[in-house]
Amino acid sequence: MAEVRLINNLKGILYYIDTPLMDFEIKNRELVKAEDMSKGKLYPWELAKLGVSYGSFNQFFQRRTMREGCMFYREHLKALGMDKMDFDLYIKKNNGNNHLDNYWVKFEDFGAKCFNEL
Repeated sequence: MAEVRLINNLKGILYYIDTPLMDFEIKNRELVKAEDMSKGKLYPWELAKLGVSYGSFNQFFQRRTMREGCMFYREHLKALGMDKMDFDLYIKKNNGNNHLDNYWVKFEDFGAKCFNEL
């Protein structure tokens, strides 16, 4: 059975390196806050082309996670201290970063506080 990867509750500031782009909050699978902090500059593809919505945020973060069934998938989750996929927690543990680009999320109470800590 395929895992459902939908953001339930997530709040943070999306950054490109050290430039804040968007202060956002998702509650109960709904985008309730999306404050543009950069006048649309440097947005990731999903937000720039698809618009700022719950769906585009979800698609952005789905692209940043290891897919179920990939080699070493279970080992990857265990390395993060997870027995199964919890999409919100996975995003937090990785600060929304996939190490292939310079986007990341700063959370108030969790994880890295600057790009150099990733």
